[in-house]
Amino acid sequence: MSRTEETPRAAPLRCLTWNLHGFIGEGRRPDPERTLRVIREVGADVAALQEVDGRTHLGRLPRAFERLAEGLGGYVLEARLYGEGECAYGHVLWSRYPLHGEVVLLPGPGFEPRGAIRASVATPHGSLTVLATHFGLRPRARRRQAEAVASLVGPGPTIALGDLNEWNPAGGVDRRLRAALPERAALPSWPARRPLTPLDRVYAGGGARILEARTVPATRPASDHLGLVVELEF
Repeated sequence: MSRTEETPRAAPLRCLTWNLHGFIGEGRRPDPERTLRVIREVGADVAALQEVDGRTHLGRLPRAFERLAEGLGGYVLEARLYGEGECAYGHVLWSRYPLHGEVVLLPGPGFEPRGAIRASVATPHGSLTVLATHFGLRPRARRRQAEAVASLVGPGPTIALGDLNEWNPAGGVDRRLRAALPERAALPSWPARRPLTPLDRVYAGGGARILEARTVPATRPASDHLGLVVELEF
């Protein structure tokens, strides 16, 4: 086959990480339809979505996980970390491509349980390991959680993404994750109105390469975090 007849390469994989803040943005009331509309506009292939929150006693709407699954279609893995049924709280990994995996509980101490979704996604590029997470508020716990996520990294293309709750872009969480996944996207994403710190990040390694990273202005009205998008090649 000549060079001009080579099969075209697949387009980069678009990955989104976004803290949904219980569907609460401008107006201070949950608006899941606005959130779903923004996610669709991003056009992601893989999305890690944090603070999926159905706790009605805190003013959230019930069925948060169900609303995402029904509104987005595709394939979903859920980390329901506490609460029951329609009032559960946690985070989600969504993909337009088939995926399978598990939820791994992360160490504390902390105010609430933390976990990582470890999944294999069957993309047009091949299999990609995705580690989607939401770290805690206590520095000691975050460092332990970063070590736990780094220990899940195996051979092959891998990304870790989520709300890592670390203000310092070169702090202990960053050092631990970059030792396992050296490529990083960390842009100011919080607070959404005037982003100061890169709480939301993507790390990549094992042959996965970040070609471009950007925050998404369209996410600003729908949460207190901006969404972070990377274009990934492997």
